[in-house]
Amino acid sequence: MLYEAHVRGWDTPEGIFSLSQLRQDETTAQTPLPAYAVEILEGVAEHLERIDAALATYSKAWPLHRMPEVDLAIMRVAAWEILFNPDVTGPVAITAAMQIAEERSTDESPKFINGLLGAIDDMRDTLSNTETDQTLSGEAIAKLESSVPQSFDTVAKTAAAGGVLEQIDLDSLE
Repeated sequence: MLYEAHVRGWDTPEGIFSLSQLRQDETTAQTPLPAYAVEILEGVAEHLERIDAALATYSKAWPLHRMPEVDLAIMRVAAWEILFNPDVTGPVAITAAMQIAEERSTDESPKFINGLLGAIDDMRDTLSNTETDQTLSGEAIAKLESSVPQSFDTVAKTAAAGGVLEQIDLDSLE
């Protein structure tokens, strides 16, 4: 449903909440929307700005608007699980995201998703403990900025190995 929200231009917290409510109220499915699906949708909607900021921070050379829409939806779910769901470990969320990407996206997507989400998981404590108004504190920004070159380098090299970033000179990023 995050993919649907994005395609419809509803990928704002309000739009995602509305789509979640719409699907719960007016479903044509034979079974109701699972509770965990609702929890994911509402969690992503609640933390969308922070999730997108984390994704953008670790993928500077690959802006969110240039990512395949399916990949963005997959990464938003996994980033929410990594950062805001204490019941899911980072490796479990990353593995699930990669498996979905293998089935639903491009051949290069699982490697890119693995690298990007791995970088987010490495900064899990800093990213998930930011201020409640969805802005990063000065300390969190400093930690992120100090980690971005190394983490992005890892993401870029992983993505390049899969052919995602062929046009970028990775040596200039170090």
